[in-house]
Amino acid sequence: MNVKNIYHLFGKTSVEKNPARNLTRYFVSTVLQFQIHRALCERTGQFIPGDPSRPLHKCDIYRNPEAGKILTRLMERGSSVPWTQTLQESIGESRLNGEALRDYFRPLEEWLRSENLRTGEYLGWSYDGDYCKFSIETAGLQVYGGFYNAASRHDVSHFAVLLIASFIITVFKRW
Repeated sequence: MNVKNIYHLFGKTSVEKNPARNLTRYFVSTVLQFQIHRALCERTGQFIPGDPSRPLHKCDIYRNPEAGKILTRLMERGSSVPWTQTLQESIGESRLNGEALRDYFRPLEEWLRSENLRTGEYLGWSYDGDYCKFSIETAGLQVYGGFYNAASRHDVSHFAVLLIASFIITVFKRW
């Protein structure tokens, strides 16, 4: 992806000086936004995980005093302490967790899944025989039901081979 494409996706002002650093901040802030929103909705009783009558996407914390107290506690520390500590003290979590994004968009995900079943659509790539066998094995993928899926095992040697191959290709492309 070249810089011109990044500008198109995220806007020129967000990636002016250091594209990788700014895009990382953008990604982390988006995950944190959903994570904090989920915690505020749980604390105010508007979201209960697993309860379809109280989905996260319908939670409204506007002018909620409990949510306001938590947000105040979160924001008043500023950068005086590490963000993980502030997050732990405010919402009880100290790590980034993308599950809040899944909770928020779960109704959409379920609708898409049912629509894909209804219309016969499928996600991924059809298995095309041995054409990509080396790539599949190198990436630690297995074939289930005609689709490529990540294998459950984690083999460091496969990762090391991919990392070294990527490095070599990158070096030779620059020459």
